[in-house]
Amino acid sequence: MSLGSFGIDTHTRNLTYPVWLRFFSFIAALVAGVILLGPSFLFRNSNPALPWNEEHRLLSEGHTAAAPSAAQPQLTQVLRYKTQAEFDGYECGTLNILIYTDGVVKGVWNGEYDQPDGGHCLIMAASFAGNIDPSKTFVENGIRDPYKLYFITAGSFTMAKTELPAGQNRSAYGSVYVRGWLDSEYKATGEIIVTEDKRSFDTFRWSDTPSN
Repeated sequence: MSLGSFGIDTHTRNLTYPVWLRFFSFIAALVAGVILLGPSFLFRNSNPALPWNEEHRLLSEGHTAAAPSAAQPQLTQVLRYKTQAEFDGYECGTLNILIYTDGVVKGVWNGEYDQPDGGHCLIMAASFAGNIDPSKTFVENGIRDPYKLYFITAGSFTMAKTELPAGQNRSAYGSVYVRGWLDSEYKATGEIIVTEDKRSFDTFRWSDTPSN
């Protein structure tokens, strides 16, 4: 069969399509995706640093987290953190995190805040759970730091948003990821990432020392 003709596969009895038509269909589907979903359609889930691409680090129920290495912070008591999340210098609700001695991590995020563009957000519900992962090594500017301990969590959120300038109210639902690092003094530094579609997302920063 030539590249430009239709045919029937004599073994499977299926209709075969010319190469040019298959290529055209692929391009048409790609363009349709960009038009309907935006340019981020091309890059959905493509960045390995995004938290939903680290979900393999989240342990399923019944599995226990590996113990920290001798160089990493040891979890000899429950660590409690309560701090404000921040976005571009704005305080964005209160974050509560517990890190248990077995490596389980749980928490909630609640409150309300004003956005830099004048919009307002009310965090109606945001809870998450996860675990430590001693296998991940902290790297910054190409320098490795084996003394820090990584943790990652995932959950869901519900927000009530007032968007300007129209002043429209809407409810937002999606996934929330809270992750971070413990240093040798047990100070935790991390981020909250919220996304409705795993294409666009907002990132909030936080840091705290344990209250216990």
